[in-house]
Amino acid sequence: MNNTPLVYVDIETNGGNGSRGRIIEVAAIKVINGEITDSFTSLVNPGSDIPYWITKLTGIVNNDLVSAPYFEDIAEQLHTFLDGSLFVAHNVLFDYSFIKRQLKELGYDFTPKLLCTVRLSRALYKNEKGHSLEKIISRHNIEVSARHRAYDDALALHKFMKI
Repeated sequence: MNNTPLVYVDIETNGGNGSRGRIIEVAAIKVINGEITDSFTSLVNPGSDIPYWITKLTGIVNNDLVSAPYFEDIAEQLHTFLDGSLFVAHNVLFDYSFIKRQLKELGYDFTPKLLCTVRLSRALYKNEKGHSLEKIISRHNIEVSARHRAYDDALALHKFMKI
């Protein structure tokens, strides 16, 4: 793994799923040989209002997204940033499915290798109950500034992997 760049990814969404769910924030932290070498983060305008419960969870309000770029505005930069790296996320198929679908809608092919930190935690800590990101953060005393914000959650994953 030391020769393959890792990209720790987290997204926040508008709460939708399937074809109607949209990313409202994305963060990716590139790590090579255990060290952070680059990062990408952006709010994303989903083209519609976000529900109150998403605002309550993330702190992201509709006004934050009015001037944010649409996904198509960041797609090329994000695709380039992620390309050639191992895609690491907590419950990886969730984050991956949103990014892959939105990239595919714009004509991008995206099929990275995936690593799920939920599965990793379950394998390494079989006797522990609960493998949510919140439980992992608490169990390992990982310092996080803003939970449910994409960059901070992606950074927490990197810190977990270092442990």
